[in-house]
Amino acid sequence: MLSLTCLVWGTLGGAAEPEVIRRVVPVMPALALRSVGKLNLKLVPECSALWPSPSQPGVFWTLSDSGGQPLITPIRADGAMVPVGQGFWGAVTLKGATNVDWEAIAGDVAGSMIVGDVGNNVSRRKELAFYLFKEPAFGVTTVDKVRKVGFKWPDQTAFPDPELTYDCEAMFLLRGQLHLLTKHRRDTLTDLWRVEIPAVGERATLTKVARFDIGGMVTDACLSPDQTRLAILTYRNLWVFDVPAAGADFFRAPARYAPLAPPALSFQIEGCAWLDASHLLLGSEQGDLFRIALTDLREVK
Repeated sequence: MLSLTCLVWGTLGGAAEPEVIRRVVPVMPALALRSVGKLNLKLVPECSALWPSPSQPGVFWTLSDSGGQPLITPIRADGAMVPVGQGFWGAVTLKGATNVDWEAIAGDVAGSMIVGDVGNNVSRRKELAFYLFKEPAFGVTTVDKVRKVGFKWPDQTAFPDPELTYDCEAMFLLRGQLHLLTKHRRDTLTDLWRVEIPAVGERATLTKVARFDIGGMVTDACLSPDQTRLAILTYRNLWVFDVPAAGADFFRAPARYAPLAPPALSFQIEGCAWLDASHLLLGSEQGDLFRIALTDLREVK
């Protein structure tokens, strides 16, 4: 079972808000996204996350959000189902889990996985959760050992929050530390939170680490296979930051950027995963999959 530990940087209640970090993005035309694959919408009604399997090359895990079944689904990079035996590997049930608003998947190279029940569209939820488990073995359709760890946003005092700053659809796991990126609806900022999941117990602790003007609503994040780059996706742009050798000062690190122009009927881009060291796979709730090369992005000042 996954055990995550990280240092707590102090009690947020008595700490000042982090300064807003801003970068100068290049002036460039938006990248026109063209579908390279299509998901089975009966199997994955609304793709809200992507994560590449560390043990099964060519397999990506995805899920559907708000109110769906407690399922994760293996797919290929073109959206095809994964063959197994004479048929296909269908969705995998996380036994005992509840999908209030699943929005994110993260994991590590050892196959520990986390599903984030972190969606909070109008910042009304008082309790959110992570589900921790080992990656399903090939062909398995039920995960029996699932650990639930609850949490709340430490500085949220109003439910719903009038500023709508406590939604979340992106998380990533780096050096054994889980991080969340918030999705704001009244500004273009995102807050980076670090999560402490205790080895024993049912409550996680969150510490706000940084605030960045990302230029949109964050919908996913993912680390490159060698963990040297962090990609952060919004509905209308894509950022790729170099990962610092230590610490979490991602937003001041060397970065690349590109604005995105998805198809009009496939505009909710909410999944992001690395295909390899130089290409990313994006997925929309409407079921389209898109491919972007790192060379399509330009350097940020």
